[in-house]
Amino acid sequence: MTLSDSGAGAGGDKRFDDEERRRRKREIDRRYRQTHADDERERKRQWKARNPEKVKEYRDRFRTAHLERIRRENRERERRRAAKARRAAAAAERRRVKARERYAADPKANLEYQRKRRRAQRAADPEGYREAKKQRNKRWRDSHKDEQNAKLRAKHRDNPEIKRAAAERYYAEHGDEVRERRRAYYWANREKQLEKQRLWRAREKRRRELGLPPRRLHRLTASERAANASAADEFFTRPRTPDEVKAIRREPKTSARELARWNRSSARARLAAGIDADSDAIRPVMASRRRESEREAAARRKREAAAAEAARMDAIAREINDRLRHEPRRSPTTRRRPVRRATPPSTSGGLSL
Repeated sequence: MTLSDSGAGAGGDKRFDDEERRRRKREIDRRYRQTHADDERERKRQWKARNPEKVKEYRDRFRTAHLERIRRENRERERRRAAKARRAAAAAERRRVKARERYAADPKANLEYQRKRRRAQRAADPEGYREAKKQRNKRWRDSHKDEQNAKLRAKHRDNPEIKRAAAERYYAEHGDEVRERRRAYYWANREKQLEKQRLWRAREKRRRELGLPPRRLHRLTASERAANASAADEFFTRPRTPDEVKAIRREPKTSARELARWNRSSARARLAAGIDADSDAIRPVMASRRRESEREAAARRKREAAAAEAARMDAIAREINDRLRHEPRRSPTTRRRPVRRATPPSTSGGLSL
């Protein structure tokens, strides 16, 4: 064996030993990770919590270096998810179709099967059965909330006495609880309640000042609303004959004088209704007189302020005139002689009022 052969053999043995050591180390690390998986996860979690900046830096660096790969994997994952969702929806639809067909084939047998199954479930786990039924009913009510509320409103409009009597019974038995809830709601929404009260008072004050009667609204049953609606439709949609149209056109027109007289009578009627509805019979009249006197006082103050400002400006102008005047001021009774010369007058006499 030559020297070169011996050197090559020694180098090959060394490389083999290094590869063997690396393989053994990888195997030891793998076994350690398997036996200490929880410790490794906890250690990584703590390191990430201590080094969020490094984690973000590593994540951004990896995303920049493998952007196309990440996008490709995301697309594939979304395709798999959408395909799985489509398969699940198709399977659910097939089950629904089969269930409907099975029920249509023998409804009585299916109802009896459902009753037996519910009895078995209730006997095996009463608490679980009640909880599951409660959740099913809640899901159904949540998904049909609008139509159920509409039915309840229609039922209440048709016969409001049932709900009113039930409310009176409940209040008689739980009056303290109701009042406590109202107080809690008021203090939780105090600003909104105060704003609502302020708007109501302003509306009522304006109604009384205008002499309008109080609002008298009442609820109608469904039959009354239907009758009113049909009567209105019949009145407004009924075709008129030519004779009726001619009669309507021949009716006398309302003159401007009659319209003004009607407006005056309407105003007096509103004022009388406001006086009758108010506990203080002269309050609307006094309010009107008070507003008239306030307007007159405001106009008088405005005129006095304007006169005082004009007098102040006249005093300032007179003071400036006296300061710049070179000749004494003429008496108001002195008659000024006309100027006969054609040349413009001299301005040496100063300003004059």
